[in-house]
Amino acid sequence: MKRIAIAVSISLGLAPATAFAWDWSLRTSESQTVELNSNQFLRSSPAGSLGSYSTITGTAEGLTPTSKLILDADGSYRKWWGPGADGVPEGLSHGAKAHYEQFGKNRFDREYVEAVWRQQSTSLALLNDLGIVAPVNGSLDRLTATGGIDRSFNARDTASLFASSTRTYYEPSSGGTAFTDTLARGSWRHGFSSTTGASLSSEAELLAYDNAFSTQISIFRNQMGVDTALSSLLSFRGNIGAAYLVTDRGVSTSSIGGIASNLPIASTALDWIGDAVLTYKFMKTATLSIVASQSVGPSIVGSLIKRDSISASVNYLINSRENLTFSANGNRQIAGTTTDYASASVTYGYNPIRDVSLQFTYRYQHRFASTGTTIFDPLTGTPTVSGTGPADSHSLMFVATHNFLVLPHGN
Repeated sequence: MKRIAIAVSISLGLAPATAFAWDWSLRTSESQTVELNSNQFLRSSPAGSLGSYSTITGTAEGLTPTSKLILDADGSYRKWWGPGADGVPEGLSHGAKAHYEQFGKNRFDREYVEAVWRQQSTSLALLNDLGIVAPVNGSLDRLTATGGIDRSFNARDTASLFASSTRTYYEPSSGGTAFTDTLARGSWRHGFSSTTGASLSSEAELLAYDNAFSTQISIFRNQMGVDTALSSLLSFRGNIGAAYLVTDRGVSTSSIGGIASNLPIASTALDWIGDAVLTYKFMKTATLSIVASQSVGPSIVGSLIKRDSISASVNYLINSRENLTFSANGNRQIAGTTTDYASASVTYGYNPIRDVSLQFTYRYQHRFASTGTTIFDPLTGTPTVSGTGPADSHSLMFVATHNFLVLPHGN
């Protein structure tokens, strides 16, 4: 955090000398959510709870004819009350991001670098990513450095290179297993026409854990894809490929299953991955979106997990101020234990005045009975499921958001 503060101070110190070259804007947002839930954390013995979630963000953006600098900061706080929230600690999260890019003749011609720091309570990190309630203290910190290049060679061919490294650690250090996640990806797209194109991508990811065996896991993903606008109302994008996992000095064979061991072992695993998005504007003011995916990779705490999901949503614009969204989702998480979830929701959105939005949501969620016996990830020691039996929840949620433009571009 100190290093980030020093870097920001240096940047601000240089700003006056070059302020004439930058066109700056500043905007903020404040959001307050209140949720009433019959079984917020999908426990086997349901009990009601009341949740309050507050978030504030700030974004400064500087533009020149050939570059852009974005500075972001945010903070959020979550608190629950009621018998259904017994043993659940409050959740804190805050972070900062600096993003700089230079661009050329179009949006496919640019270079960029980015640095992100985020700290959140470990309990909130587990809840957000895995839906797990764990009464743990302390915080989880993530420091990420990213860089990339996008190039447009001609009207039909574009290529991208991307690299990122994230260090995840805990305060105190006994709160979990620290690890480093480093990833590099290259992709190429060729347009056959103005509406159809094909792509290839290759990705390598290395996970290095600070556990007793200094475990390392390499994940190689290769995919091919197609995107097309079948008409002015219907579009499709899809990718399919394979993920190959190589574990060195590991304590289980793979994220897809295996036998835990107290001795370091080596293993390999192969599975298919992919994603698809279908968008259909079946009315002038209504759009249907269907999304499906299968992935294999690390969770926020480093536990390997396989995720299958499919979702469908319909967004209907009632008028310039009101909209209605219906959505349904099903997903499966495999991390030693296999757990299936299903949910459905309806959201009504209303903009009473400029820069203020209100949302009212009802959501039903169901967790099916889990299969398998491994409820703790042997690699990191973190839980993988919050419960193994079936559970249901009904929730009513109200969200109020205020966006405020402090300084517009052009001043």
